[in-house]
Amino acid sequence: MTDNSAIERAFDLARSGHYRSVSEVVRRLPAQDRAAVEAYLAQPSARRELILICSDAWLAAG
Repeated sequence: MTDNSAIERAFDLARSGHYRSVSEVVRRLPAQDRAAVEAYLAQPSARRELILICSDAWLAAG
């Protein structure tokens, strides 16, 4: 699996509306994907984007 597919999976989970936080999304990923996603999320802008997606999707689903 590529790092990009792991990152895409994280964003898909965030958009689902089932996860309130980035940490919940990361925990839901397969173990082999977590390191790639955490490395990507070390960029503040990437983490911020995922936080906003989680928040918006969570509120829309509620």
